[in-house]
Amino acid sequence: MGLSIIVVHYRTADALGRLLASLREAAPAPVREIVVVNNSGEALDAVVAGAGWPLRVIAPGRNVGYARGVNAGIRAASGEDVLILNPDVQVESGSIEALARAAERNPRAGLLAPRLENPDGTLQLSARRFYNWKTLLLKRAPLGPWKTRSRALREHLMMDWDHAQTRPVDWVIGAAMLVRRQAMRDVGLMDERYFLYFEDVDWCQRMWRHGYEVLYVADAPMVHDYARASAGLRPRSLRAHAAGLLRFTEKWSALVYALSQNRRRVVQLLSLVADLGAVIAAGLLAYGARLLLDPWFEKPIFPLSAYVGLFAFAVVVSLAALAGNGLYRRTTFQDGIERAFLLGQAAIQAELFLMASTFLFQTPRYSRVLVLLFGPLLFALLVAGRASLGGLAAGARRRGFAFRRVLLLGSGPEMERARDALEASRGAGFEPLHAALPDDGSETPDQATTRLRALVEAERIQIACIVPSPAELPYLLAMASALRDLGLAIYWAGPLAQLGPREAARRLGPLDALLLHAPSRGLSVRARKRASDLILSLFVAPWRWRGLDAYLRSREEPLGPGAAWRQVWEGKRSWIGRTPYERDRWAGVPPWARVALESLRPGFVTPANGAAVDRAARVESELAYLSRFSVAEDLRLFLRATAGAGR
Repeated sequence: MGLSIIVVHYRTADALGRLLASLREAAPAPVREIVVVNNSGEALDAVVAGAGWPLRVIAPGRNVGYARGVNAGIRAASGEDVLILNPDVQVESGSIEALARAAERNPRAGLLAPRLENPDGTLQLSARRFYNWKTLLLKRAPLGPWKTRSRALREHLMMDWDHAQTRPVDWVIGAAMLVRRQAMRDVGLMDERYFLYFEDVDWCQRMWRHGYEVLYVADAPMVHDYARASAGLRPRSLRAHAAGLLRFTEKWSALVYALSQNRRRVVQLLSLVADLGAVIAAGLLAYGARLLLDPWFEKPIFPLSAYVGLFAFAVVVSLAALAGNGLYRRTTFQDGIERAFLLGQAAIQAELFLMASTFLFQTPRYSRVLVLLFGPLLFALLVAGRASLGGLAAGARRRGFAFRRVLLLGSGPEMERARDALEASRGAGFEPLHAALPDDGSETPDQATTRLRALVEAERIQIACIVPSPAELPYLLAMASALRDLGLAIYWAGPLAQLGPREAARRLGPLDALLLHAPSRGLSVRARKRASDLILSLFVAPWRWRGLDAYLRSREEPLGPGAAWRQVWEGKRSWIGRTPYERDRWAGVPPWARVALESLRPGFVTPANGAAVDRAARVESELAYLSRFSVAEDLRLFLRATAGAGR
């Protein structure tokens, strides 16, 4: 097994020299090359001279962070698998060979780590259990010797285990990791949104969720001079830890994930709150300005409590004007000019309504000067509030917080190009994953669907993108249909996607991709189908009784309209559905099509509606119906079927 060693260097020339010396002394047979990613940019010719293997130095030109540096090394590596080593690690004789043997014996292991020791030979606790809120708090709190007495922290550090046994563990620190190429292809590379810290925890988490093990190899010792900056409470280290923790929480917290899934609604709510604050602040500032100008006016200003009614009316009028100009339906704008124009338009409308109210309702409490001051102040505060929200959102996107996980389904060069494009767009918020679908018959479509459903739920994937070869197209379309109930947006990319309509949505970040299915923010497809049946039963079928009777007789159904209505009401059948293939045990229906069609109930009216006698044509029309289902489509098909039969 050929190994490429990846080393990320940042001002660690002495440590890098010791690592290369230990490699020369150990002379591990599996190593084929060494790739050094030089994040600090200084000359390394003297350090890497005489490495003993082909060695390349990659210079990004700046400090791109640990995760991005590792990924750059992986992309440049040619070995079958990669061994990632920190410069402050020194390998011992036979340790890399032991890792390679463990990888051969444990095919489910996607990531393997050696036993790390301190320079004095004592054990280093490099294998860990996943964090929880308690261990995070204890680990960061300055508790001194009290830390070792905490049961939660001891369990997190696995201190009660002797570490002499090779076993799967939750995660390992990233100082030394052997990673399989196939696991990296399926799981993805390190998440480059982590600059430093937590990228190793995240990668191990993803390995487990993708079906791979993280294996601690006890008989592969290496020395790790554990001189991390985090040992002291340095501000820069604390900021890096905090940033990593925030990214990890944003990625794996169920609450934060739910907020990110509904980020449009969250942005709308925040915009409403910011606008409400702007209206109240504008009213108070206008009152304060009028109070300062009071010596120049004959009529005195009344107490603030006297203007409560006016301020309440201003809130209602202003928010209504903002809503009327579409400023809550939209969350993005072409530029700041368009946003300012719409906000100014709403502020003028609110000002005019308020001014008109002072004439319609004659009262000495309504100071027209105060109302005149309110408009410009409202505009300025609205622009400032919306600009601040926009800046926060843009900053979150730049730092990778508004990410979307994309599950790529397919194989071949087109899928590889799509994955490379999404990998290059991680800064735009895309994280590609790939699910292997064996084509040798070792996994049935039912098993593949079950596995993918578990993967989508575990990884909290938001988008599925089909990038098929021509032979894979029907299978993968059916697979995507089976995943729709999970709330995924489903895209279709590659050359075959060019056959789609020109007016359809055709972009997925850097990919030219056709949107096949937009996720429902509420009910699943099956629930919406049930709602469609009930709507037709209550509001349409009673008025088409004669046509329905004629339709059922023309199709030689053994049921009359009343019995059909009861079966639909009880949920046994649908008004619009598939052919009842189960009557002949799904004969003639490909397994990949059955996976998708079983989610539909048999229907009295089928999408083909008798036009397609050939079973393959029926299956094709019903799969197409499943991809475009809507209540309006069901109504159209039902009315057409019953009208045609009644003539």
